[in-house]
Amino acid sequence: MSRFNASTLTAGLFVLVSAVACEHGDSGFQAEIKKVDYLCENGQRLQLKYVTPHDGEPGLATLTYRNAIVPMHQERAASGVLYVADKGQPGYRWHTKGEGGVLLMHSLGNGEEEVVLRDCRSTETRNEGN
Repeated sequence: MSRFNASTLTAGLFVLVSAVACEHGDSGFQAEIKKVDYLCENGQRLQLKYVTPHDGEPGLATLTYRNAIVPMHQERAASGVLYVADKGQPGYRWHTKGEGGVLLMHSLGNGEEEVVLRDCRSTETRNEGN
């Protein structure tokens, strides 16, 4: 990852965490930040940084794929965990279950989802602080 992309990703996470802290109205916001690299069945890679608030609020994430950084928020899923791209972003959806995941593209026109990357498996996990 280039220095610019890493800086942009870090700045994006800082903005997300700061925004959530402001919503809570106090400086005591605490969250776990975890960076996970994934390798998918076709050899493509993607990376996610997860922000999991300690107060039980829904999580946030940033998806890095094809030199793009996409902010996402957690939504309800029948099983596993579903992250959906924020408004104004491409219609990516990241659905994880256990150590694996699938990247989907949601079409606004017909509501269908297309699989972009499947059988993505984590290659490593790193906590980045609280």
